Amino acid sequence: MDMTSIATAYSGLRAAKEIFSNYTDLKIDAAARERVNEAIAKVGEAQDALFQMREEMFRLQEENRLLKDSIAENENWEKRLSAYELAETSGGAIVFKSTSGVDHFACPSCAEKREIQILQDRRVVSGDYDCPGCGKSFPVKPRKQIY
Repeated sequence: MDMTSIATAYSGLRAAKEIFSNYTDLKIDAAARERVNEAIAKVGEAQDALFQMREEMFRLQEENRLLKDSIAENENWEKRLSAYELAETSGGAIVFKSTSGVDHFACPSCAEKREIQILQDRRVVSGDYDCPGCGKSFPVKPRKQIY
């Protein structure tokens, strides 16, 4: 059931309630008046049920939107991460290495947090690269010492 259907049904019930309410103004016997009042109560219950259905539909639509956003976010992350593979560097560090584009390394700790942080060469003899995201250091390319 969509919003238009709920709105139409609600309007119809409101009109029926008004019609029944008009009957209570007529000079009718007590038994008929009791039945009219019962009908008014039933129409009111139906209106309440439609209102609850509308609220539940809004809740479900919001949940659906959040789930779709989450799926899209996961798919985007999987696509980004697929451009890397876990590799051991010549310095012994286990990092993510790019498989396309400019050759570079990414921090595995940050990847666990769903972030790609490109490791930056410190240009030191130890060959350490630093992660700008978490600050960890990785021995990526040890340099040869010149004597």
